[in-house]
Amino acid sequence: MEQNDFLKKYNIESSNFKNTGLTWSELQIIHDDYIESIPKLESSAIYIFNRLMKTPNVHSVRYRIKDAEHVIEKIIRKKIKTPKLDINLTNYKIQITDLIGLRALHLFKEDWLSIHEMITSSWDLKETPVANYREGDSSDYKKKFEELGCEVKEHPFGYRSVHYIIETKPDKTKYFAEIQVRTIFEEAWSEIDHTIRYPYDQNNPIFGQFLMILNRLAGSADEMGTFIQFLKHDLEKRENHHKQAIIEKDLVIKELEDKIKNLKIEKPDLQFLTDSLDKLKLQPVEFDNFKNLDLSFLDNLNYKWQDYTEFAPIKQRYRIKKKENPKK
Repeated sequence: MEQNDFLKKYNIESSNFKNTGLTWSELQIIHDDYIESIPKLESSAIYIFNRLMKTPNVHSVRYRIKDAEHVIEKIIRKKIKTPKLDINLTNYKIQITDLIGLRALHLFKEDWLSIHEMITSSWDLKETPVANYREGDSSDYKKKFEELGCEVKEHPFGYRSVHYIIETKPDKTKYFAEIQVRTIFEEAWSEIDHTIRYPYDQNNPIFGQFLMILNRLAGSADEMGTFIQFLKHDLEKRENHHKQAIIEKDLVIKELEDKIKNLKIEKPDLQFLTDSLDKLKLQPVEFDNFKNLDLSFLDNLNYKWQDYTEFAPIKQRYRIKKKENPKK
């Protein structure tokens, strides 16, 4: 691809490219070198993929090798952002840390812990893991990441995920791979968000408002997943308690029956005790209901109903004034 066509395709100003000091010829050399490296990167990606798939609580894993054109685009954007950055043929594989990208998905928010422990114990990390959160997320949500050594950052578009940069060395060349860990609901929202506006339509106000509502719905879906999991565990606990109560009741009745048989009492008294035991056998053991269920944690949900229905910024910006009826 010619330089001008490339810059136009990736929405890069010619003046900004010129200020980087990069030449198109050296970028073409990097492009060709990278294409030759793809098979090795693929091997590393498959190895990491297989390790992640065997991790408890991982629902699914996706991986990709960065497209060669996107590598060149990223080099240019890095130089635009940091003009003094030295990035060239010999070090671009170190400077760009997401040539290999993987995404590990899990069902419940709490499942993240076992995945975090597996990643941090299996690979050396290039940098501190970063946990992205949305503005408005609770302090408890952020605190759990900090306690496990993550750097928490507010994401401008509301992405919630934990990012790891790991070192991998399939041969003498060291590569870095980025692993993103998030819930399935967050993955669904982020895929829609990414498809709609990334990377060239990030400031569209209408997209921004509606995608943020979708983001909040995804967050609440995660909260409900946690709540349902809590209910499941609580119900199992109550069922076990109920079964144990029945067993204990039957043991008491059996013990009483044995003792009654050995009693030397009048027949009417014996009949009375026997009838009483029969009534006791018919008496059901009540199942513990949910009257005493502790739902106080619901007060800590990050979202309120008005979060999903607040369209004020859109209404104010795009309100259409009705024409007044002309006076007759």
